[in-house]
Parts: sequence; C-alpha cells; structure tokens
Amino acid sequence: MSVTTDSRDRVRRVRSRLGETDDFRCVEVSWDVTAATYERERERFERRALGGAGVWLTRDDGAVLLARNEGDVGWANPGGKREAGETYAEAAKREVREETGVDCRLTGIREFHEVEHHPPDDSPPIVEAIVIFDGEYVDGTPRARPGEIAAVEWFTAPPERVAYEQVRTRPYPADSES
Repeated sequence: MSVTTDSRDRVRRVRSRLGETDDFRCVEVSWDVTAATYERERERFERRALGGAGVWLTRDDGAVLLARNEGDVGWANPGGKREAGETYAEAAKREVREETGVDCRLTGIREFHEVEHHPPDDSPPIVEAIVIFDGEYVDGTPRARPGEIAAVEWFTAPPERVAYEQVRTRPYPADSES
C-alpha cells in the first residue's frame, strides 16, 4: 500500500471515530512542503505520530485565546503536533499548556482538517489529520513560550492578521454580544 493510501485511510478512520460522538466541520487542505518537511512528516507517519491538534479556547467573557508563532505575522489558535501514542485531545491540551501557560477543558470538536502534504519532487503525498477542539479556559496566566511563541493574547474580534482564514471566520462570542 502506498504512503498516500495508507495515510489517507488512517485519517479517514480518525474522522469516522471522532464523528461517532461529535458533529464538526470538515476542511480539506493541500500544502506544498519542502523536501525536509516532507521527510519529517514521513518519519512521523512511520512512528504513527502523524497529525496535530489545537483548541479554539474561550473564557467566560467570550474572548478567544490566540497565539502568534515566532517569525509569523498572523495569529492562530494554539496547537501543534501529536506525539506517538497520544490522542488528539491529549495533544490539544498539552500544546495549549506548553504554548500559552493556560489549562483548558475540551468541550467538543469544532473542525477536522484533512491536510495533504505535497513534496517538491514526485514522491507520493502524505495525508494527516488536524483536529481543532472547542475549549474553555480553566486556569493559568497566558504567556508566550520562549523560542517558539512570540505572543499570546485574548481577542474579542478577529485580529487584522491571521495565520489561516478559519481564524478570521470562526465565531468570536464576545464580538457577537456587542
């Protein structure tokens, strides 16, 4: 079986399992990646650690917690790559804590991204799942993780610059209360 077929099958199984308990939006994305990025993704695929997770995290007043990676100009929900043996929910909570210093409670699934990685050569694409959970703030003072995250802030409306369009179009509960 090819890496494309195998990785796509894994993603579809994850999507099916998650869909048994939650209703969520599905987003299909294609990314052109460098040879080095492709190789890292292939190694993660072989270790069964492919995929990632993030959290659309709100607090009681409706503000949304966003992070900006070092070197980026756009804001995104906190999140990152899954580790081998880790569930998507475990990855989401760990990444939020590592990147922002905040603990959260997951309340459901907002989006399921099926991402196809295309290398610069003729190698077959690799497909991974990225799960964006809804979450509620529990505890902690937001702070950026040195060496990775440039800034962490609460937003009541979409920021001017975003890392990807869903960050602009998702609901900002505090903005709708005005």
